[in-house]
Amino acid sequence: MSNAKKADISTTFTNSVLIFIAGSSYGFIVPVIKTANENGIFPSTALPLQYLIALVASLIFVLVRKIKWSSPKKLCEMAILGIFTGGTSICYYTAVTLLPSSAALTLLFQYVWISVLIECIHKRKLPTLSSVVSIAVILIGTVFATGLLDDSAISLNPIGVVFGAASAVFYALFLYFSGIIGVGQPTALRAVMLAAGGVIATSIVSPGAYIAAVQTPQVWPYSFALSILGIIFPTTVINYASPKLSAGMVSIMASSELPVGILAAWVLVADVPSPLVIFGSILVLLGIFLKQIPALLVKGKDRTAL
Repeated sequence: MSNAKKADISTTFTNSVLIFIAGSSYGFIVPVIKTANENGIFPSTALPLQYLIALVASLIFVLVRKIKWSSPKKLCEMAILGIFTGGTSICYYTAVTLLPSSAALTLLFQYVWISVLIECIHKRKLPTLSSVVSIAVILIGTVFATGLLDDSAISLNPIGVVFGAASAVFYALFLYFSGIIGVGQPTALRAVMLAAGGVIATSIVSPGAYIAAVQTPQVWPYSFALSILGIIFPTTVINYASPKLSAGMVSIMASSELPVGILAAWVLVADVPSPLVIFGSILVLLGIFLKQIPALLVKGKDRTAL
């Protein structure tokens, strides 16, 4: 095998791991939101602040590093990614307040098949066999993780279900277009415009958040935590790694959010999952592993050859 081929395999593997870690970061959002709710802090107040914090932090970085700005057209295009993430946050945070952690996470998790579907339609090609098998396993896992098999889904808030499903659509759009829009632009610049788009989207939905934040200072710690876990770290990593992978690979590797989120909610806020939910999260991890088997096998052969 040529050195170029080996380097390509290594790059794919490395960036897949980065997306996995980014997805895991999203999983810790659930306990933060649940804890905030218990203390009277609701998503409508924290949402615009977390994007504002991310915007200021990334803007300072760009100015200090003297990163060259792109054309207004390209900047506006990159801001679209922020609108998608803003829509995801609005819908997902609302779902988390209305549903059990596992249900909200599982509904968001439907972005896996939605993003692969978007890729297939846009590129007019069928998914690979490994993608089909892994997605099938992952979707079976989501059936267990929602509580459909232990009757706990009967009490789900229908409004929460709608918001959860909408968050999946927004997140799928973000994952897909993050590998298309602004490719080749500095990661820090993409982060600035993503945060700017998020500020616009969330401010339109929650215009009174800034006044509420002044009157309720205790909202800021939660906003900082949500900004780091839900925007600054994961989106920077995704913006860096996603252009080097297919949208299907990105969506599957980022699915680490589901099992990590369920585990974090269990450990940190005592949102105890049923045995079937735990089994579902294990299936999700299995699906992620199945997707990586072809690359892992080839990488193993390369090491043997060396």
